Amino acid sequence: MKILIADDTNTDRLLLKLYITKLGYRVVEASNGQEAIDQFIEHSHDLDLVLMDVQMPIINGFDAVKAMRNIQEQQKQEWIPVIFLSASAEEDDVEDGILAGGDDYLIKPIGQKVLAAKMLSMKRIADMRRRLVESNSVLERLAATDYLTGVANRRSFEMTLGKEMQVAKEQGLSMACAMFDLDKFKVVNDTYGHDAGDAVLVEIMKRMKASVRDIDSIGRLGGEEFGILLPNISESEAKDTFTRFLSVVSDAPVVYEDTEIAVTTSIGVAVYCGDDEDKKSLLKRADECLYEAKDTGRNKVVLNSRVTS
Repeated sequence: MKILIADDTNTDRLLLKLYITKLGYRVVEASNGQEAIDQFIEHSHDLDLVLMDVQMPIINGFDAVKAMRNIQEQQKQEWIPVIFLSASAEEDDVEDGILAGGDDYLIKPIGQKVLAAKMLSMKRIADMRRRLVESNSVLERLAATDYLTGVANRRSFEMTLGKEMQVAKEQGLSMACAMFDLDKFKVVNDTYGHDAGDAVLVEIMKRMKASVRDIDSIGRLGGEEFGILLPNISESEAKDTFTRFLSVVSDAPVVYEDTEIAVTTSIGVAVYCGDDEDKKSLLKRADECLYEAKDTGRNKVVLNSRVTS
C-alpha cells in the first residue's frame, strides 16, 4: 500500500512513518492540512490510505478530508479510506470525523499492535478495491468494444464523435467523419460462408487500425458498416487519407483457408468545421455520401464538406 500521513507534530509523524515502513508500506508525508490536500491531488492515482491528524495548522484534518472528498467526487475517483488520528476521545469528535468523510477514528497515542492490525484491515480493503477497479475497467472496455473486430461499438463511437465535435468547435478545428462498408459483402458470406465473412471483417479492421493515427477512432456501426473519425484534419488531407484507405483494403486479398477473397470498400466522408451541426446530422451527411459512392460505381470516396459562413 501507499499511505499518506498528515500530522503537524514531527515526532508523531516520524513514529508513524517508522511503524508503517517496517510493515512494508510506502509513505507520503504532509505537515498540515493544505499539504495533505496537495499530496492527495498528486498521489491520488495510486494512494491506498490516508492517516489524518485532526488538529493541524492552516487547514484542520476534518476540513482537509472534506476537500479531498469533494475532489474525488468532481473527478469521479475511487474512494480512498481515511483514518483520523486524534488525542480527543469525545463522541462528538468521532461523529464529526465520520461525517467529514473519514472511515475510522483512532485515539492517540496509537500502539504498534493496533496500528499493525488497522493496516492489515486497510490492506484487505485496498486489495478488494483494486480488484474492483480492474474488473470495472475490463467491463467498461467490453461494453465499449465490438466483440468481433475489437474496434469501438456504435454507442462508444458516437460518444467519441460527440466529444471530438465539441473539441473541434471550441478550438476552431476541422475534423472528418466517414462511414464505409465493404462492397458486395453479402456475396462474400453467400459464397464462402459467414465464418469467412467474419475473417474478412477482422482482417480489414486489422489493416485499418494499423493505418490510422493514434488520435483517430474506428467503430463498427453494424454488420459490415464502420465509421472513422479523423480529428484536426483539413478537407484536402481527409480526401487523400481516405483515398489511401481504399488501397489499404483492396491492394491485397484476404486469405481464408487458402482461399483468396478480393475486397473493396466505398467511403462517404463529411467534414465538420465547428458550426452548430449535431452528430446525427453529421452522420447522415456521411451516410448520404456513402450511398452516393456505392451508387456511382463503388470502391471510391465521396466527400461532402460543410463550411461555416
